[in-house]
Amino acid sequence: MKKQMKVTLIVIVAAIIVAAAIYIVRYIKSGNDLLTPVGTRAEFVGDTDKYPSMLRTKGVQIVNAEGEQVVLKGVMVPESHRLYDEKNFDEGFYKKVFDMGGNVIRVPVDPAEYKNDDYYMWRYLDRIVTWAGESGKYVIIDWDYTGNPIDGSGDEMPDISENPLDYSAEFWKNTAEYFKNTPNVIFEIYNEPVGMSDSEWKRCADSLIGVIRDAGAKQLIIVGSPDYCYDLGWLDELGETNNNTAFAVHVYPDKVFWQKFISGYVTSYPIIVTEWGYTDDDVKVKNEKLKGTRNVFGIKFSSYLKKHNVGWVASSYDYKTEPSMFKKNYKNKTKWGEFVAELLSEDE
Repeated sequence: MKKQMKVTLIVIVAAIIVAAAIYIVRYIKSGNDLLTPVGTRAEFVGDTDKYPSMLRTKGVQIVNAEGEQVVLKGVMVPESHRLYDEKNFDEGFYKKVFDMGGNVIRVPVDPAEYKNDDYYMWRYLDRIVTWAGESGKYVIIDWDYTGNPIDGSGDEMPDISENPLDYSAEFWKNTAEYFKNTPNVIFEIYNEPVGMSDSEWKRCADSLIGVIRDAGAKQLIIVGSPDYCYDLGWLDELGETNNNTAFAVHVYPDKVFWQKFISGYVTSYPIIVTEWGYTDDDVKVKNEKLKGTRNVFGIKFSSYLKKHNVGWVASSYDYKTEPSMFKKNYKNKTKWGEFVAELLSEDE
């Protein structure tokens, strides 16, 4: 019996040693960045005096603390947990993003991933904001819901039980309280509202803006538009705008009359294109609505934005999410990716 107990004990100890070895190997291979809590704080801590200054609206312009106009230009990166699964969530990955040029990145936060990870704020957003701030970049935190925030309808809504509007309010309360003194952070309250009236969306937007302001955050807020963030017509009934808010529009090649739909607004409101892009003939496309070319869509649209000093974020610095800027594993740019790189290098 004693011999059997001894053998059992040896087996248990051996198993513990093997598990510890695997843990250490994972730790080393992941660049000392294990998927474990990194320590929680009530508020972001960083050398923010060296970060870009907080932005605000001034008429149709967005300006910095010195009153100088800032035209935001950059790319949307993949969702953070997915990057971790790919072993790409580290400072080196974001340095490559920053090296492309521009002054902002858009960071989508998947509500389902956020719900499944109590440490999402500290594990991902804290680090991204730090890396961006140290590189002189702004970060748009995009709450990546697509659908109706009131009743939860929509084919692209995450499979979670929480009411989207209530859960959005919870997210923004926590996020705004945490980053309220972080100057390079911008809040995009809801990715793409769908299936609701203008007045319904206005009530939702006002409530989420109120949550952020009640948390003490004074940073720029970006508010999307109904119809997958394309229909700016709701601004006609907006009335007095909320303090320090800009308005988002998403434009892809299937919106052939985009100039007609946005021209009346870029001269009246601070507008930011937080998604745009196309898929050229060098890669296969799943979504036919994204098919486009440099000459027919890319040059025409980017020239229009430049003429009106409208900021933009290109979608996507990715090889999976269409329109992709890379063909495989963040290597070998697509024609679209090459075009974005050219645009971002213009101001360098």
